[in-house]
Amino acid sequence: MKAIVVGAGEIGLHLAKVLASEGRDTILIDQSEGARQHVKEHIDVMTLQGSGTDTILLAEAEISKADLFIAVTDSDETNIIACAIANQNGVKTKIARVSSTEYFDNAEILKPSDFGIDMIINPELLSAHEFVRLLSFPDTREFVEFEDGKIQLVAFNVSSKNPLIGKSLKNLVHYNWATDLRFTAIKRPNGNTVIPTGRDSIQENDEVFVIGSRKSIDEMLDFCNVSHNIKPTRVIIVGANRVGIYIAQLLENSGIDIKLIDKNLNDAERASEVLKKTTVLCGNYLDPHFLDEIGITGVDGFISVTGHDEDDIMACVTAKQNGAQYVSALIQQPRYLPILADIPLLDAVVSRHLIAVSRILHIVRRAHIVSAVSLHEIEAEVLELIVDQGTKVTGKPINSIRFPSNALIAAVVRNGIHTVATGGLTILPGDRIIVFSLPDAIPEIEELFLAK
Repeated sequence: MKAIVVGAGEIGLHLAKVLASEGRDTILIDQSEGARQHVKEHIDVMTLQGSGTDTILLAEAEISKADLFIAVTDSDETNIIACAIANQNGVKTKIARVSSTEYFDNAEILKPSDFGIDMIINPELLSAHEFVRLLSFPDTREFVEFEDGKIQLVAFNVSSKNPLIGKSLKNLVHYNWATDLRFTAIKRPNGNTVIPTGRDSIQENDEVFVIGSRKSIDEMLDFCNVSHNIKPTRVIIVGANRVGIYIAQLLENSGIDIKLIDKNLNDAERASEVLKKTTVLCGNYLDPHFLDEIGITGVDGFISVTGHDEDDIMACVTAKQNGAQYVSALIQQPRYLPILADIPLLDAVVSRHLIAVSRILHIVRRAHIVSAVSLHEIEAEVLELIVDQGTKVTGKPINSIRFPSNALIAAVVRNGIHTVATGGLTILPGDRIIVFSLPDAIPEIEELFLAK
């Protein structure tokens, strides 16, 4: 399979890295020579310098032989036109990053398929939805839903008062909630990630990743004293950009008292023209006195999405020190992600590029994968697959499948009923399988679930 990625930003770089690691012939195109050099330092893929709308350059990239074309530059127009050119050259799958909602608001006038686009990605809107979702789970570092929320994955830090401390996983069977969930990973304080067995035990300051039914997850979080299903009453958002405005719009009809702040008066005024039930303010969100004036003490949620990582992190830390109950930040640079879990005053982060990559990957996987989520806290993915007739796993008990050691089958959904994956369970055609995997195991998983 030949793939062309246009745009060597964080989204394009991560996608090219994943595609190349899975053995796909991948070409990355960007106008910046500096970006090309950055790519060469991190991944081994062919790069070309120029515009994704340059037909001569695309011919040099052999676009007519490509099966997959992904345009993720910062320019919506470039991405749309590039996909139109790819469509004219017979590329099977075209994906475009489009951050502005204005282009395709009215499908009667214009729609993505008019340009041959198969999938639109809006990282800003996806990020906004993630921030809103996390507000209800303030003590969790990750929260992902599958099967319309019937299955949930959560990650949380094990505090000193957590009753799980010192318990081995095999001894948790005495709790009713444990029969319908599975611990998929444990991130130790030293940074090591363990795919646990029954012999592994949970220790203070571990970060645990658990997947199960909504009921079992709720009961486990209650048992562990982890706050969840919270309905915030007051939220402060920093950043009058697309992400900040999207978050405010998503919350406006929920009866929440919302304040949106920006340092730039013009940006604040533009946001006030769009938002109907949000108080928009201009001020320095890093100034404790200003935060005190706007009522930071006891605020349920403080979300900083300026797009400048250092500012967003510091804004959250400042807000937390001055009385905010829960703080979360937008992160642009992936290099920050491994160290952010060690900042106790930062409750959660959302990575714009990881959210976009997760949404794109599910359409480009080879097996019958209906969703793929890249996690923020560790380098891992959660895949949701449909078992087709003729795969290597069909008709086999789980304990007889030669599954990679750094991955596991977490759950099986059959006829709408969720079941924790146990060794004696036989995989049948039509089953939906939830798999937790570290990156290097994904090609092997695809082979197992790929129909002959």
